[in-house]
Amino acid sequence: MPKRILFVHPCAGMGGAPLSLLYLIEQLDPLRYTPEVLFIGTGGPEVDLYRLRGIPLRMRDDIVSFPHARAAYLSVLSLRPWQALARPFQILPSARRMRDEMRARPADLVHINTSVLIPAGLGAAAAGIPVVWQVRETLAPGTFGLRRWFVRTCIHRSARAVIAISRHDAEPLIQGPQLRVIYNFVNFDAFDRRLDGPACRAALGVPPGRPVVLMLGGLVASKGADVFVESARLVRERFPDVLFLLAGYGPGDESPSRIKRFLRRCLEGSGLLPSMERRVLGLVRKHRLEETIRFIGMRSDVPQLLAASTLLVWPATLPHFARPIIEAGAMARPVVASDFPSTRETVVPGETGLLARPGDPADFAAAIMKLLASPELAARMGEAGHRLALERYQARAGAARVMAVYDEVLGVSPPEPQAGG
Repeated sequence: MPKRILFVHPCAGMGGAPLSLLYLIEQLDPLRYTPEVLFIGTGGPEVDLYRLRGIPLRMRDDIVSFPHARAAYLSVLSLRPWQALARPFQILPSARRMRDEMRARPADLVHINTSVLIPAGLGAAAAGIPVVWQVRETLAPGTFGLRRWFVRTCIHRSARAVIAISRHDAEPLIQGPQLRVIYNFVNFDAFDRRLDGPACRAALGVPPGRPVVLMLGGLVASKGADVFVESARLVRERFPDVLFLLAGYGPGDESPSRIKRFLRRCLEGSGLLPSMERRVLGLVRKHRLEETIRFIGMRSDVPQLLAASTLLVWPATLPHFARPIIEAGAMARPVVASDFPSTRETVVPGETGLLARPGDPADFAAAIMKLLASPELAARMGEAGHRLALERYQARAGAARVMAVYDEVLGVSPPEPQAGG
């Protein structure tokens, strides 16, 4: 009888975390595990994607999150400052709701897919369900360290096993035998380097010989779109025909809530809340980059975008595990990325790509131009990146390591390897 695994994930938009979880679920052995996903929130594109793939799911909008990560921090200087004050008092009621949910619809194991779901993890553990907790972000230090202590303690005490997606993300967690590192992985069936690059370029309306520099991440503040635009200005001086593509949340992608839009505009107008969109569009107009930079919005064809590109740029301003970097490796594309300790786990400097000082457009531009000026170097780095991706980020191998954790937590023996014929 297959074990029932309930995966718990917050509705926070399309990004690396829901895609990574989807790849894991699709690689599970159906003879051993039956998956279901509990989405915390009111829905979104990630929920639609899971429905489209036929994955069983359920929804709860009365269980709160408790974000305390570098790129997901609940602050009083936000659109919802009252939540920063009220959220701690909502943890226990939310945990009780999760406990009751698990008692009413039990599972053999609960997989929490992010550190922000503290109430869900506490509630599942209170119901007596074994918890595997996957941490996909670096915990924020905090002002006094109390919130980080609380988050890491809750994770440590609730989970039978903790999986960090990088060594960097594992460092702030409580160390011990329950903690292990399993890198995110890529579905090489989808990210197939044999995709027809010229055809993908034609679909985007890009001429065959035009260099294409791609960024995945949109106008999310921590992704560094302003650095990308400033770099484009400098690169254009030497390579006037280069095209910069920025995929992800773009200009005009605002909250559907009228109240939230109003609050955002008020805070941005007062200067209390920086506006990446306003800054990026201002830079594009100031430097007349309308023909150099193209905003292409949220995409479901990332493999095709990479096949059409010359290189990938990851100009993030905060360290974290970057799915675009490993996807570029799968597609044999070199990368230029922000030089963080976390990035050095995915980029071998000078071998699979180049690293630049975070927030430094001139350094990024110099690295981009080095690759554009030497197609042989770019191709060599792309091949090295592909070899690294094959060695480290294969979906089947990564899923097998996660399933081994499930077996360990559940106390079951893994299946015997099949004899060769």
